[in-house]
Amino acid sequence: MGKCECENCQKDEALEEILYKYKEDKDNLIQILNEVQEHYGYVPTAAQMRVADYLKIPFAEVYGVVTFYSRFTLKPKGKYNIAVCLGTACYVKGSEKILDRLKERLKIEAGETTPDRKVFN
Repeated sequence: MGKCECENCQKDEALEEILYKYKEDKDNLIQILNEVQEHYGYVPTAAQMRVADYLKIPFAEVYGVVTFYSRFTLKPKGKYNIAVCLGTACYVKGSEKILDRLKERLKIEAGETTPDRKVFN
């Protein structure tokens, strides 16, 4: 039988080290996710599935926690975060033009990260 080459079949040693620190108790979910977020800079789907498996809880429960708390993110964020106010007062003063220029210059949409992971808009 040949060696498995698929990405999902490979064990992530860093993730396994994080899990090893915790008992297989769903009360540890948020602490585990915090460490995963710190390690990767976001919470990848493969890590969510592994955490669900480890804690013997449904993937939907892990995903629900990740999407509920603003601390966690499903996409990698850049080193530098650019935020543009789009409230009424800012909008009236031209903030939409600033946002459009940033999107054009960085070649990303709002909420995306540059390919080099330097800038998150």
